[in-house]
Amino acid sequence: MSLFIQRMFDGLAEGSIYALLALALVVIFRSTGQLNFAQGEIGTLCAFFASTLTLSGLPVWLAILISMVIGFVIAALIERVVVRPIEERNPGAVIVALIGVFLAVNQLSAMFWGVDARSLPSLFPTDADSFFRIGDAAIRYERIGIIGVLVVVLILLYLLFNKTKIGLAMRAVANNQESSNLVGIRVGNILILGWGLAGAIGALAAMMLAPSAALSGTLMLGPFLLASVAAVLGGLDSPVGAVVGGILIGLLKAFLIGYVDFLADMLFPVMLVVLLGVLLFRPAGLFGTEKVVRV
Repeated sequence: MSLFIQRMFDGLAEGSIYALLALALVVIFRSTGQLNFAQGEIGTLCAFFASTLTLSGLPVWLAILISMVIGFVIAALIERVVVRPIEERNPGAVIVALIGVFLAVNQLSAMFWGVDARSLPSLFPTDADSFFRIGDAAIRYERIGIIGVLVVVLILLYLLFNKTKIGLAMRAVANNQESSNLVGIRVGNILILGWGLAGAIGALAAMMLAPSAALSGTLMLGPFLLASVAAVLGGLDSPVGAVVGGILIGLLKAFLIGYVDFLADMLFPVMLVVLLGVLLFRPAGLFGTEKVVRV
């Protein structure tokens, strides 16, 4: 039982990172109908910035906040400079453009920081004594902290979307851009804000993962794939679904690695099977909205 509890908390913490990244994907998809394939690479780039800032002497919490602002600006610029001009001419080409951004950001990280792994201090205690016990299970404070970060982000997003005029405008644009234009909402500014918000959340996810993983150019490649599965599983237009999907994927990964030895090296094929199953039997996801077409 103690081993089960420990693995469960490990899965919840890792699932929280997937949930944050899936949230970033959903925020963009709801407003534009596009998946930002460069989301993980933007997060990796911001994690490199945070690592550099901490090496210069800044506290890790301040480095994370500054890097989230950098992620906001980068994602907003991508929407304004790359996505919007192409979308106006050929919406289908946006996917190719975002793959190009993915490659460009990846190469940019390698150019400035090299290919060797770097370190990023954790926001939470990580020494040998930084844990508490549930029975015989030792739960690290870092795991609880990552779960807490997800909870805080969810609360802030709830307040933004439900208690502010900006949040109301974002919901309106996500629902219908043409009608939003007619009532005076500046759709372009709202789209920039949505992309920037997603960039900041994706950067936070990368910086929560980097202390326990090697900070390199491939930091977010695997997590991005798993977060994409989580977003599809929960529903690409559902923030709640993104969180639930991320947590489920994190728990599934932890228990597969912990209890099913022969599947530990087949994690991504297993996730592909999960993804195909969802697309076959519930294309909109667990919490997604079924599209109704009037004929």
